[in-house]
Amino acid sequence: MKRIIAWLAALVLLAASIPVCFADVTTEKTKVELEDLDMTVEVPEGVYVFTAETDALSGDWLLAGYEDSVEKLKTFEEDDSGNVLAMELVAEDKSFTIAISRKYSDQTREYFNLNDVSDEKYQELIDSNTFVDEEYGVTAKAQAYDHDQIPFFRVDLEGKANDTPIWETCYGTIANGFSISVDMYSNQELTEEQQQILKDMVDSIHITKFYDKPTQQQMMMQMVGMLLPMIAVIVLIIIFIIVTRVHVKRSERRKSEIGDKLVAYRKEQAAKAAQPDYVPPKDLLENDTFCSDVAVKRFCQFHSFRKNLFRNSVFLLLGVASVVMAIVYDDNWFMRLLLAALGVYMIVQPFLAMDKMTKTEIGVYKKARTRDAHYTFREEDFRISGIQSPMLYPYFQILDAYEDKDFFYLYYTDDRAYLVDKNGFTQGEAAELRKLLKERLGKVCHWK
Repeated sequence: MKRIIAWLAALVLLAASIPVCFADVTTEKTKVELEDLDMTVEVPEGVYVFTAETDALSGDWLLAGYEDSVEKLKTFEEDDSGNVLAMELVAEDKSFTIAISRKYSDQTREYFNLNDVSDEKYQELIDSNTFVDEEYGVTAKAQAYDHDQIPFFRVDLEGKANDTPIWETCYGTIANGFSISVDMYSNQELTEEQQQILKDMVDSIHITKFYDKPTQQQMMMQMVGMLLPMIAVIVLIIIFIIVTRVHVKRSERRKSEIGDKLVAYRKEQAAKAAQPDYVPPKDLLENDTFCSDVAVKRFCQFHSFRKNLFRNSVFLLLGVASVVMAIVYDDNWFMRLLLAALGVYMIVQPFLAMDKMTKTEIGVYKKARTRDAHYTFREEDFRISGIQSPMLYPYFQILDAYEDKDFFYLYYTDDRAYLVDKNGFTQGEAAELRKLLKERLGKVCHWK
């Protein structure tokens, strides 16, 4: 059944451009070059000739029995495997149709050129196209056919397609790794005159260029080239997982260390406060900051495209690279779709993450008792009140410190920070806080 489907599929495989555009029925034999098949052939007189370049408005479509030329032209498209029907000929009286097509398969790549195969291999090919399918009433008989340039084989097939009787004669060969078929079919038994027209066409075929069969190493390199985008996708995913895992492990280790230090710090502060002569540390700086929606949105933008500039830049670059690979990769539509989808996701992901973070942060601030944060900075720690219950924090709890034109961002988690307005100091000034934080935090201060 697979062989039946393969031969019938050849009748509808269409799509390659032909540099010759015909008008009306042919009045004499015409030599045509089919560049995609690397061959020339003589088209007989008395036929309408259709290719991918035939004008959709041509009256030939209707005369040949095609009522919807636009829909018919859509079938003139090369598939993902490179299979294509290069030309379709319809007799003026519509008594027969001839299709010239190219088809790739594992078998054609193995044989590559029938000129180079053994007699045994050639006979195997002929035998494989001789069969009887009683269930569908299809009979196919193949035989060798001598050609001046390259061996052909002829297959005569009789059966039904969609409950319609069909007679078919197909001449085929294998050249340059693909099969070339010249296929005549009709709903009536083919006459000797029609068979002669087909035979003359086959005899006129001339392969213009023969290529050497790729070596095992070349085929391996082609396979690697075909799989390269998939390998790249897998590698990118693995790298992303590894980098994320390393980052999470490092963050967990750092939080654990800070937790241990915080326990010791709390004990030390409690012991100091219990002493009779304890004097609280002096307040060095004070600041009032209003955490507006604008300020929160600005922080989220800063977080995405300043603090995480490298990561998001890599995302964008890999996304663009993936989209480019999807455009240039033409071997498999699924891989193209996968690469394009991955590329689009990687390009938009930083913006989606920023939008999600903005909505989350604004939601958190809206639930606070007030959006005013009062900061008191001392030598060893700082206090925050107003927006939350008053709490002292040692400086080592700050994981990272950044600044932009108007704010300091004191990160207490990987993606959350205290916002300190540079214009909100009621005691001291921004330069003093910058200096104090640099002394206490060292390399985690990322001043511009």
